[in-house]
Amino acid sequence: MKEIVFDSFKSTLQEVKILNNIVVKEKISKSELEESLKQAQNLLFSSYSSLNIFAESVKSYISVGYKITPFDKKEKKQISKIEAKIIYNKLLGIINTELEKDIIVSTESLILQSQVSSLGLAFISASIDENLKNFNDELNIGKLKSQELSTALNKYFAAIIGYIQDILLYDIYLIFEKPEITYIQELVFTSDYKKEYIDKWLNCTVTFNELRRNKRTDHWAEIYKLKLEFEQTEKIENHQKKLFNERIETEIRSAITDFDELEDDVKKEALNKEIKLIQDFFNSNTSKTVVKRLKNILSFSKPKEVVLEYDNILRDRLLLSDFNVYEVGKSNYSSAFVASFFMQYLDKLKEYLESLNNEVNTNKMINEQFQYDNFKDLLLVEELEKRLAIEAVEYKKNCDDYWETYTFDPTYFDTFISGELYTIFLNAIYERIKPLNDFEINKYLTLSVNQFKTHTPTKRAEIFKRIYNATYWYPNYMEYEEYEYETKYVMHVWKHYANHFHLFKEATENVLQDFKKGLIGSGRKQQVIEKPKPKTKSKHHSFTYKKWQFESTNLTYLKESLIDKKLIASDTELKHFRKVFSGEEIEKPIVWTGNISELSYFIKQLHNELKLVEDLKQQQWAVTINCFIQENGEQYNRTKLRTQKVPATSKNIDIALKTL
Repeated sequence: MKEIVFDSFKSTLQEVKILNNIVVKEKISKSELEESLKQAQNLLFSSYSSLNIFAESVKSYISVGYKITPFDKKEKKQISKIEAKIIYNKLLGIINTELEKDIIVSTESLILQSQVSSLGLAFISASIDENLKNFNDELNIGKLKSQELSTALNKYFAAIIGYIQDILLYDIYLIFEKPEITYIQELVFTSDYKKEYIDKWLNCTVTFNELRRNKRTDHWAEIYKLKLEFEQTEKIENHQKKLFNERIETEIRSAITDFDELEDDVKKEALNKEIKLIQDFFNSNTSKTVVKRLKNILSFSKPKEVVLEYDNILRDRLLLSDFNVYEVGKSNYSSAFVASFFMQYLDKLKEYLESLNNEVNTNKMINEQFQYDNFKDLLLVEELEKRLAIEAVEYKKNCDDYWETYTFDPTYFDTFISGELYTIFLNAIYERIKPLNDFEINKYLTLSVNQFKTHTPTKRAEIFKRIYNATYWYPNYMEYEEYEYETKYVMHVWKHYANHFHLFKEATENVLQDFKKGLIGSGRKQQVIEKPKPKTKSKHHSFTYKKWQFESTNLTYLKESLIDKKLIASDTELKHFRKVFSGEEIEKPIVWTGNISELSYFIKQLHNELKLVEDLKQQQWAVTINCFIQENGEQYNRTKLRTQKVPATSKNIDIALKTL
C-alpha cells in the first residue's frame, strides 16, 4: 500500500513540474495555455488523477485512525507515528529530487486566531477550496482570452501547490509532530515581527511576499543602524536588486501577454504605439494623456521623478540600495522601479516587434539590417551579434563548398571570438565615438552598456538563430524554419559567444568609465591643448600607459598573462590592476608573486626600454613600490629593486609585455 502513496506522489510532481514550466514561461501561445489549464483542471478535479489518488491513499492508509470522526466507532490505526515520520521524510526527498527549489515548500508552522482554534486541528483534513470548485463548475475554457487563461492557470496551479502542502501538513505531519503555532492575539502584543523581518534581510532570505507585507517598513533605516561590514551590506543590496529584477520580470510578463490576442498586423501597430509612448515619456513628455496611458500599463505616481530616475539609471548614478521596489514607508512602487520597468519593458516590446518582422519580413529595414557593411544604426551588442553571424555564415560556407581545403575545427570560434572579433570590437567602439560630441558619446556608451544587461546570451539565443538565417540568405529573403542540423551548428557558435560575453561587456564598461573620467572625448582634447597650471610639488602615484586613451583594454590581456605566468596574485581584480597604469592614486597595490628580479626586469622593460608608459623622471622605482607589494604584504626596497640582474625567466615577461 505504501507504493501507491509514493508512485502517485511522484506522478503528481511530474505534472506539477510541467505546469510550472508553463506558468513561468514568458511567451506562450493560447493553445498551450488551454492545454495546460485542462491539465491543471484534470489534476485537481478528476477522481483518477495522480493527485487525487495520492490524497485518497494518504487518508486511507496513513491518517486513518488519527483524525477524529463524528462516529462512535473509530477506525484502527494502521501505522505508527515513527512510520508516518519516515513516509513524510521520504515524500520530502521526492520533492527535492523531482522539483526545483521553492516550488513546493513543506509547512510545519501555523498562524491561528487563538488557542481555542488549535483544538480543531484534529478535525482538519486537506481539501480543495469550495470557491474554486464553484469557479471550476462555471469555467468555459473555449471562451477565455489569453490573459484570462493565464490568470485561471495561475489560480489552479496555486491551488494544486496549496492542496499538496495541506496533505503533507494536516494528513501526515500532524500525526507525529506538533506544528509551531503563532496566535494572532499574541502577534498584536509583540514588536518582534520587525526584528524577524530585518533578520531575514541580514540573512538575505527575504521573499517578495515578505517584502510586500512589510513595504511600509524602512528596512534600510534599520540596517544602517547596525553598522555592518561593507561585504555584508553589499550582499543585502544584491539580494534586494534580485527581488527588484524578479518583480520587474513578473510585471513585464503580465503586460506583454495583452498583445498575444491581436492579429499580427494590428499587433505591430499596437507595439509601435506602445514603444513610441514610452520613448516620448523618457524624452520628458509628461503630459496628462501620456501619463494616463502609461498608468494603464503600470500604476505609479510622480511622473517627473520617474523621468529623473530614468536619467540617473542611464548615467549609472544610483547605488544598489536605491533599487527599492516600493517607495520608502509607502505602498506604491518607487520611481526607480517604475523607470526600470519601462526601460526593460521597452526592450521587450522591441524584441517582440523584431521577432514579428523576422517571421513575415514586411519591413524592408529589417532586411537592410543584415547588410555586411551597415552597422551605423546598431548598438554594440547588436553589432557584435551581426558580426558573429557573418563570420559563422562565411565559415560554414567555406567548410561546405571547399571541404577539401577547409576542415571544420570545433575550437575555431573559441579562438576567433576571444581574439580577432574582440580586437575588431574594440576598434569599432573608438571608431564609432570619434565623430561624436560628449553628449552623444555618453548616450551611445550608456545605452550599449545597458544593452549588455538586456541582450544576454540566454535571452538572445532564439533571436540569433533568426539573425544567422537572414545573414545566410542575404540579399534574398527566406522565411526562418528550424532544422536540427542547422540549429546545432548555430548553437555551437553561440556557446562560444556566451563563454566570452563577459569580455565584451567588461571592455564596454571600461570605455564608459574612461569617458566619465575625462580620459576620452572632447573634454580630453581640451585638456591636452590647455596650458598646464604650475604646481608647487609633483608626485607620481602610478604609471601612465601611453595608449590608455584608445587601447586601455590591452591591460586586461596583460593582467591575464601575468596571472598565467604566476607573476601576480590570481585573485587580482581588473579595476585595481588598471589603476597601476592610470596615472591616478592607487587604492590597492598589486601582489607580485614572482621574485624581486622579475619585478625589476618588468619595470625596466616597461619604463626604460620599451617606453610603454610616460617618463617618470627617475621616479619609476618610487612608483613601483607604491603599486606592487610582496606576497607577505611587505613593501619592496627601492635600492634592491633597481640593482637586480636580468632573471632567467625574462622571456616570460617579454611575452607578457607584447600585449601592450
